Amino acid sequence: QDQQVGYTEEEYIIEPDQCLHIRALWCHEKWKTDIWDNDKYPERCEESTNPHCGAGFIPDKQDQQPYLPDGIDVCPKRAGSEGLFGAAKSNIPWSIKWARPFCSTLGAEGFWGGHTGPWFHRSQFGWHWNDGDSPNMNSNAGLRTKWSGTSAKNKYENPDITSGRFLVLREGVEANPRFSSFDCEEVNWLPVSTPNASECYDQMMERDECGKRFMTYNTANSGCACYPTNMAICKVAFRAARLSWDFEPVGDTFDGLFIDPDEERTGNKLPYEGRECPNIQWETKAGDRSHCVQKIIEGNYDDCGRKFITWNGINGGCACYPTYQETCEKAETIRQSGRQTYQLKVDPSYNPPTPTPPTLAPITTLAPVP
Repeated sequence: QDQQVGYTEEEYIIEPDQCLHIRALWCHEKWKTDIWDNDKYPERCEESTNPHCGAGFIPDKQDQQPYLPDGIDVCPKRAGSEGLFGAAKSNIPWSIKWARPFCSTLGAEGFWGGHTGPWFHRSQFGWHWNDGDSPNMNSNAGLRTKWSGTSAKNKYENPDITSGRFLVLREGVEANPRFSSFDCEEVNWLPVSTPNASECYDQMMERDECGKRFMTYNTANSGCACYPTNMAICKVAFRAARLSWDFEPVGDTFDGLFIDPDEERTGNKLPYEGRECPNIQWETKAGDRSHCVQKIIEGNYDDCGRKFITWNGINGGCACYPTYQETCEKAETIRQSGRQTYQLKVDPSYNPPTPTPPTLAPITTLAPVP
């Protein structure tokens, strides 16, 4: 399919990877069975409603051996992404079976959709197919994909972005969403679809049941959502194709500390892309890097220092480090997919609030009794 859209260069050639196929199988086993539920692997998916539970699961080298073909000693953890698709049927030819998930995703999300991108731009893939109801000849075939390798550049600009469809073009409000690929808990999807985010905003403002601070727009199906009138905090949840706005101005400095979210991240020095410091402590969820700083500072966690933070762009995880953590050199770091690690900076213009002196209780002087 790459040649059909003008992707003819070598960087757009994708190849199957044996370890990615096996990793997809391990993740399916972690999600659907209990064979990996033991003291060595504490994560449990039995009661989880998240179909991506276990997405990062990899057994240790010893436990991998029964699965590995000749020539592979161990399958390491590598940066990449995962997709789950259910559009195929179990009783159709393989040539059509793999095309169904691709075509349905392309039709639903378009060329620039979050689940579509890896089909065109990743260089390695691994698949695991599962028939959830094998006695039924017309059952769906579930596909779990693993994508890795280099991610080639998207040659084409999304016209929905240049058209302003994903902006709130109304006077006096922030046009750009605060959180990309996240919505908030207590989301209320309205019984209407809107062609753009601006008309979603109009719907939110007109409805009495909607608060006027938070809004979410679904870029895949034009869904429009608002939130309760008394909601003051967005507890984020990772959701593909979601854009969420916070219409109350939010500062960039929190208790005198900040990060520069536009500062270039590399794998060699702070701020890091794809690396975390030692002694990481996952505390909460955040919709972006600055939101993570805000959540850590305002959360006032006893076990958190104020020198480094890590945000996981894959699932919104937000982490701090112990109060004694003073360094995060590259040699100390651990390579982990999706991690964005920053050293907090001190705002030189910040003036801490002057503490209010305590009000002293009035002193009553008793007159002597004659």
